[in-house]
Amino acid sequence: MEINRYAPIVLEHEIAVFAPPRQVWERLAQVEFWSRWHPDIGSAEWTDDEPMDRRGFRFGVKMFRFNARLRIYDEPLVIGWEARHMFSSHRQVFRLDGDYRQTVLSSEASYEGPAMKMMPERLRDPLARFGQTWLAAIKTNIESARENGVRLPGARRPGRYR
Repeated sequence: MEINRYAPIVLEHEIAVFAPPRQVWERLAQVEFWSRWHPDIGSAEWTDDEPMDRRGFRFGVKMFRFNARLRIYDEPLVIGWEARHMFSSHRQVFRLDGDYRQTVLSSEASYEGPAMKMMPERLRDPLARFGQTWLAAIKTNIESARENGVRLPGARRPGRYR
């Protein structure tokens, strides 16, 4: 899965996290724990019952609720999903590259829908801040947990596929 490079809003962000890719991957794959470390996500949960075959999930950002589906899952290199809301849809792909000390985490996102077409200039900045918050929050969560010796519970991983 790739983002739609022709969407009204396309955003790219990148950050270095001082942790191996596996730790960064676990935070991204643990959908049910997103609200613990991401300040803008109020709720997140898997919608599929079978833990090893999970692809569908829901998450809430402020007053908006999104239904999402994993579209690419190549542990621990890339994870991506497509999410829909009544006014918009978006695709988000996280790519991880690194070694045992550091991970470069990059995010690409495309946003489409009537509101995005009508007001791309007005919506671009809040969406860019949300994307930057993803990376800053994951970095802060992982690095502060490493300093304090804290570890979140293991991810309930969906089945492997590309």
